[in-house]
Amino acid sequence: MAPYKGDNVRYHLAQFCRGATSQLREPRGQIEKFNYLHSSCRNIIEHTFGVWKARWSILRDMPFYHIDTQRDIVLATMTIHKYIRRKCNMDDAFRATENERYVPSVDPDVGTSLRANSHINAKNVEEQSNLV
Repeated sequence: MAPYKGDNVRYHLAQFCRGATSQLREPRGQIEKFNYLHSSCRNIIEHTFGVWKARWSILRDMPFYHIDTQRDIVLATMTIHKYIRRKCNMDDAFRATENERYVPSVDPDVGTSLRANSHINAKNVEEQSNLV
């Protein structure tokens, strides 16, 4: 589904934040409410994919694999990512990207500058999962 377009219809989250009062920041009508929710969901999806690409270099530069293998790689990395999010109290990847000024830098020889949860080993995961 695409957002509604128009001269007097807001879409981007920044457009909703510009109002001086909370009443001016609120969506005006059902069309703007849909656009606000659409923009919010898109922002969350882009944020999540940015974190995945920072954490899993194979997603950044997907080698030529059969489409079924590519799907399996994405599902596997999503599953591991979800496990880390559930079992670890601190997820460095999301914490770093929550900073509004965060821009992932990519070094072609090394990967991204963000090596989230690089300090986590099996013992740390086991200790943190016992806390839950």
